[in-house]
Amino acid sequence: MKNIYLDYAATTPIREEVLLEMLPYFSEKYGNPGSFHSKGLEAKNALDNARQEIASLLNCST
Repeated sequence: MKNIYLDYAATTPIREEVLLEMLPYFSEKYGNPGSFHSKGLEAKNALDNARQEIASLLNCST
């Protein structure tokens, strides 16, 4: 029988390609972007880059 999931308002399954891109942020790049230590600055840089990429795709500024 095929599984049908109807609670997408609460959570959704993660597509494999998204999970693969996110794995480093669960295991090595896990810093708090609000912190000033090296892990935090690395996370802030990644977050800023992601914001810039999304803004560019949407043709807007950050």
